[in-house]
Formats: sequence, C-alpha cells, structure tokens
Amino acid sequence: MSKDNNVQQEQNQSAKESAEIQSNTLREFIEDKTGNPGTKGLVDESTARLSDDQNRLITQHNLRK
Repeated sequence: MSKDNNVQQEQNQSAKESAEIQSNTLREFIEDKTGNPGTKGLVDESTARLSDDQNRLITQHNLRK
C-alpha cells in the first residue's frame, strides 16, 4: 500500500509542477502581448476629453434622474 501511495504522491507532484509551468508560460505570453500594466496607454488624465472628476459629476447627475 505504501508503494501505491508513493506513486500517487509522485503523480500529484508531477501534475502540480506541470500546471505551474503552464501557468508561468501563459502569464509570460500575456505580458509579452499586452505590455507592462504600469505603462500608460494612449489615453490618460492629460489626454482625456473629460477629466475623471467631470465624468464622475456627469454620472452622478444622470443617476439622479
């Protein structure tokens, strides 16, 4: 029974390792395609048509109707 238990543990460990490798590979691929999440895109506060504060005020006004 101990032998079967060891085989099961090895299979579980192998499955965990392969899942971790897959997860890391997928994460790296997504980061390569989408870029660094800390970098600013084309639209930010300085280039937006309306400031965030103005947008918030308009939204609140529309919700009151």
